[in-house]
Amino acid sequence: MDTELDLGRARAAVDAALAAAAAQNKRISVAVVDHRGHDVLVVRGDGAAWFTTGVARAKAATTALMGVASGNLAGLRADYPELLELIAAQTAQPVTTLPGGIPVRAEGTVVGAVGVSGASPDEDAAYAEAGVAALRSAGQSMS
Repeated sequence: MDTELDLGRARAAVDAALAAAAAQNKRISVAVVDHRGHDVLVVRGDGAAWFTTGVARAKAATTALMGVASGNLAGLRADYPELLELIAAQTAQPVTTLPGGIPVRAEGTVVGAVGVSGASPDEDAAYAEAGVAALRSAGQSMS
């Protein structure tokens, strides 16, 4: 079973996230990364702020590397503030606890992530979920 996050699948996720945001007149950027947090596709939507690509990339990379939604790491930062700094020192992208990064799983294993930036944190997470849902509805072996 093919579980790799390739460019075609990444485009489907990006298109779905951008469409969900456009339906609410939001301007966002979307990053899709592989299981190592490396870029597959990063897109700044029309009118999105210049910095949103970097934030989306950090959310996606954090999620892929940690295996959980980026927003779920806020408690870890609160309980062990030094830990995320130590982890971040070992990664290519900054580590963030901002919501908006959602993992992509295949057969229970994290194979990548979708990260969104440009709207409120909760909206970013919802748009990233729309991207992951597009992978599911396309009949892929991912969730």
